Amino acid sequence: MASIQNDLEPVLNVNSLVAKVTDLPPMPTVVMKALEMTLDPDVSVHNLQLMISKDEALSAKILRIVNSAMYSLRREVSTVSHAVAVLGIETVKSVLMAASVERVFNGSRDLGAKLMSDHSWGTALAARAIARRVKYEKMEEALVCGLMHDIGKPVLLQNLRARYTEIISAVYSGNASFNEMEMLAFGFSHAHVGALLARKWNFPPQLAEAVGFHHDPLSAPNHKQLACIANLANLFMISLGIGFAKNKGLALEKEVSAEYLHLNEPTLVELAMEIETAIQATSNLSR
Repeated sequence: MASIQNDLEPVLNVNSLVAKVTDLPPMPTVVMKALEMTLDPDVSVHNLQLMISKDEALSAKILRIVNSAMYSLRREVSTVSHAVAVLGIETVKSVLMAASVERVFNGSRDLGAKLMSDHSWGTALAARAIARRVKYEKMEEALVCGLMHDIGKPVLLQNLRARYTEIISAVYSGNASFNEMEMLAFGFSHAHVGALLARKWNFPPQLAEAVGFHHDPLSAPNHKQLACIANLANLFMISLGIGFAKNKGLALEKEVSAEYLHLNEPTLVELAMEIETAIQATSNLSR
């Protein structure tokens, strides 16, 4: 596999990447403006609510999340302003980033896109559970990283459909991995594309790095813990058979990310049960 510089660009193939994948999707305008507002420490919750309310789908998404089993609130939250107050600015920021990612996955309604979306949502929940277990200080950031880790796949599918459809078929048949096939076909992988997209959207640099290194987490130069969380969350989905790649016999305790995070087999078994429960409890949120 091609090496990656600290700025996440393949050393030899960045020109090929830019030339072949020219249609990196822009961030939705309302989401972009709302994210900018969350960066202001003196932001008015009322003004933020007004901005979010301009996008009906985004407003509905926030309400579904705040009322889901993820937050276990005693009373239903029915307005965006109340949701923002309950979640807090940092969590709202993560929800906004998640909404941007999901719109790329929802750009296509075929079976391949559905499997990608289900896999990424499961990885997001797994990353959040792992982050809680290892006391990573920003659990919602880990969730967004999990959701974002494969964002390069739908972008490649949209831009290079014929060739990428062949890759999807090969992976689904169990004959290859996405990374191997992508590097052979294009000279870069979905991880590279995802890192570029994260940078284009001005997501935090640790997110871009973790996405870029989620298949080789110990090579991440600055944020190994988050990259390992994303890697292990992805492996959980493979072991649970959620997505294209499936390996229910995967020994997670032997993976480098589990070792780096100091997660032993009994803990991983507990996490698997917790993750499966979270996926079932929040199944409506991935739509």
